[in-house]
Amino acid sequence: VSINKKAKFVQEGLKSNKSLIMTKYGMAISLGKCVGCGACGLACKTENNTEFETNGRKYNWADFYRTTTGQFPNVNYKVFPVQCNHCTDAPCVEACPVTPKAMFKTDDGITMHNDERCIGCQSCVVACPYSNKDVITESVQYSNISFNPIGVPTQDFYNNETSIINGCTSSPKETATLAGAIPPDKNDYTSDEYNDVRPSGVTEKCYFCDHRLKVGENPYCVDSCPAGARVFGDLNDNSSEISQLLAQNQNKRFKNNIGEFLEPGVSGTNPNVYYIGDFNSPYFINNLFAKEIKKLHIYPNPVRNDATVEFDLDKASPVSLSIFNIMGKEVRKVFVNKNCQMGKNRLKINVLGLSVGTYICSLRTNTGLMSGNIVVTR
Repeated sequence: VSINKKAKFVQEGLKSNKSLIMTKYGMAISLGKCVGCGACGLACKTENNTEFETNGRKYNWADFYRTTTGQFPNVNYKVFPVQCNHCTDAPCVEACPVTPKAMFKTDDGITMHNDERCIGCQSCVVACPYSNKDVITESVQYSNISFNPIGVPTQDFYNNETSIINGCTSSPKETATLAGAIPPDKNDYTSDEYNDVRPSGVTEKCYFCDHRLKVGENPYCVDSCPAGARVFGDLNDNSSEISQLLAQNQNKRFKNNIGEFLEPGVSGTNPNVYYIGDFNSPYFINNLFAKEIKKLHIYPNPVRNDATVEFDLDKASPVSLSIFNIMGKEVRKVFVNKNCQMGKNRLKINVLGLSVGTYICSLRTNTGLMSGNIVVTR
């Protein structure tokens, strides 16, 4: 078989068999949905037992970059969620001097770190454009990679015997002793590569909650976002939610940890964390704060399996329908940019898999928003 024919055969095989295409995990964060509440950071900290910030080092695997511009009362404040970008061309991996490497890429695209092989040289910290050894001296807001100093106990805060009110409140050490764990709210999990509490003398960072992925769960920051601003999935699967979001929306990626973004067409380290849209997006201005939200008719209601949504359009328009829980978190994207005709339209929706309860169906058109409650029963 000629080389050209063989290459064509392989290409056709890849197209017809998705299993031959390697998974490449990534994350998309919608700035239009993010409200800067910090739930992702708190979720990450409790899931991964990370330390408190100390001595110029940050142990926030899910952190934030904040900007304030203008002068009062015309002030613009923005909060960007940040974390390890799991770069395709990760310089931290290239810089790691040990063999086999302590910092390495997994088959599914995660930038992974092995605690046992790490020698604590911090070459990865120096090489990473999103990290610094000391955030205070370097005057940066965050560092994706942190280092646990050699000979200093990790979670050293819980060795402190000082009480806020002597004889009244417990000291950190008393709390940890009574709980029988450090930290006292320690989340126990197992991983082949990293410890649930990392030891001294090694670096640590976000792993996309690999221990959760292996049991079929999302990274905890994704599941904990009340606004549904984070989407995690396979960038190599064109049918995945994250791939569709990136294809349908303008997006950008951070260049470094001082607030600069990569220019369009510039790949940099090929970070796999994307930011969709912008704050105060037209969707939120024109729809969520609209003076009038039209009624979306849904029947049957309550519903067990399938329901019909009925609505009128003044002119033909693409429509998008999502289902939200009562906390405002998107739980199902029914369809995106489905072309509908002028006049009356009826579309089927399926609620199988949703828990019993009340939900909000939100239908977005080019001209506004329609909304209606739906009760799922069994």
